[in-house]
Amino acid sequence: MDIEVKTALDKFYNIFDNPEMDDLFFDYDGLSYQLSYCGYIFTERTDDGKDEQEYGFAEDGKELFEAVLNAKVNQNKDKTIRAILSELPPEALSLG
Repeated sequence: MDIEVKTALDKFYNIFDNPEMDDLFFDYDGLSYQLSYCGYIFTERTDDGKDEQEYGFAEDGKELFEAVLNAKVNQNKDKTIRAILSELPPEALSLG
């Protein structure tokens, strides 16, 4: 059963474990993020497209979701994906 979607984090939980979904996208504090179903996070600066970073995770299943959500890949490396998504409205997270 789907949970009530009030934040981008709720939306993440509703759709990220769907194997037919490829990627999720959102922007936050000057970076564009791509969360890939296969266990990668890609980031790039929104203003010039440079400074791309790629992060990979070896976990799978629920452990993969937790590793992605616990990753601190923002500009200052001090905020988790979970915290970022909990601040954003659901419409900020788009499917790809």
